[in-house]
Amino acid sequence: MNQILLINPPFNIAKDNYDSSVSVGLLSIATYLDFKGVPVKIVDGVRQKNFPKIFKEEAAASDLICFSVMTMQIPKALELSELAKKINPRCRIIWGGAHPTFFPEQTARHGLIDAVVIGDGEYAVYDLACEADWKNVKGIAYEDGAAVKINPPQRPLEPEKMPLFNWELEPREILENLSLIPTLTSRGCPHRCTFCINAILKNNWRPRTVEQVLSDLKIINDKPYFKNKKLRFWDENFFVDIKRAKAIVGGMIERGLKLPWETTVRANYISTAMVDDDFMKKMKQSGCYLLSFGAESGSQIVLDKIKKDITPEQIIYAAKQCLKHDIIPQFSFMVGLPGELKSDMKLTLNLIDRLIKLSGKVQILGPQAFRPYPGSELYLECTASGWSAPESLEAWSHLAKNQLNYLQVKNFNWVKHKDFVDSMEAYVRFGAHSLNSAMGSSVKAQKFLKLAFVLICQLRWKLKFFAWPIEFKLAKKFITK
Repeated sequence: MNQILLINPPFNIAKDNYDSSVSVGLLSIATYLDFKGVPVKIVDGVRQKNFPKIFKEEAAASDLICFSVMTMQIPKALELSELAKKINPRCRIIWGGAHPTFFPEQTARHGLIDAVVIGDGEYAVYDLACEADWKNVKGIAYEDGAAVKINPPQRPLEPEKMPLFNWELEPREILENLSLIPTLTSRGCPHRCTFCINAILKNNWRPRTVEQVLSDLKIINDKPYFKNKKLRFWDENFFVDIKRAKAIVGGMIERGLKLPWETTVRANYISTAMVDDDFMKKMKQSGCYLLSFGAESGSQIVLDKIKKDITPEQIIYAAKQCLKHDIIPQFSFMVGLPGELKSDMKLTLNLIDRLIKLSGKVQILGPQAFRPYPGSELYLECTASGWSAPESLEAWSHLAKNQLNYLQVKNFNWVKHKDFVDSMEAYVRFGAHSLNSAMGSSVKAQKFLKLAFVLICQLRWKLKFFAWPIEFKLAKKFITK
């Protein structure tokens, strides 16, 4: 049986909060492989202090070395793939994760990469470990002579048939140091948001059973290294089946599993028909302290365009309901979509202002600049503007080096107000919140420089004046150098 090594490569730029949890995807794959009797190890370049030494040791003894790669991990993943081939010429390199899933052909063409896993990796990695002939492995792409072969897709992952996470497969130093315990009660989402990876890849919602979820929580509750730590249901949408959600929350209360927990929810779910006052009370009783909402925009025109199927007033109502029950409401936003006007973006800022004025407990993420995923309607609009994504893995690597985020707004043809879009996340993060909250940001910088930048941002937010963001450009250059 092949020895499998699962790698979470370092990001291009380290951030303090990258090591707050674990890679759920790799843990799920490792658990499934271990359950099927395949020897497997996880090595985490984001969270393990002695990563280079551990990687070299484990790469030398492994047959398949599998990298989970997001775009901003490409430079380091390529370096490690090359190093692995030098250490162990007989090993085969597999890439999976978000970036290879969106760009399987160009990823598979790279000389260091033997195969690409498209989508969920549990079944495909197991088959790669067991099958001598990869032509029989579904859900992968690989180079065959001058052509790239993309095999038929894997069957959809069935969470109710998957083993519960085997936490002992995760490096102990990660388990002891993490601040947020991740778990999954479902995969995918049934909604149609045009920007979302689930809608693009048609990842339908697939749940675990209530009993599986409660059994998983019992295991977590009994682990000494998880004592007094918060938990996140890392689902795309925890509340799709409201009866199931209520049964999980009720079971937590009945079985004494009152862990502090958070998860995601849609704004339109906070209503008398779904997440009503009685359920909110029980959620709070069971330990819920935060609900995360994808608000996206304050413009109804934009919300309709991206098929979000919510309204700004539903977002405000959701925030008020959370605050009523002493649950932190967290909202994420984005700007810079194709066709979005500056007036639409200002509506987003106005909505953020309304939310923040409700309470200091309201948390805002973004607004991040929209970045397109292949296969979506919005992606076609972006390419119609004359923009095109890099055409090789080397080009992606060059683009990713020394950048804070996936792609750069200055290269987006469809964005007219580039400085406004690029700087807005910083002005909201450091200007819209309290001084203490802004200074508590995970961005690394000398304290006096950070304070000076925060004070400028706070003045800009108060005046709602965002032209000529010179200090933002200087700060960005300083952080990324």
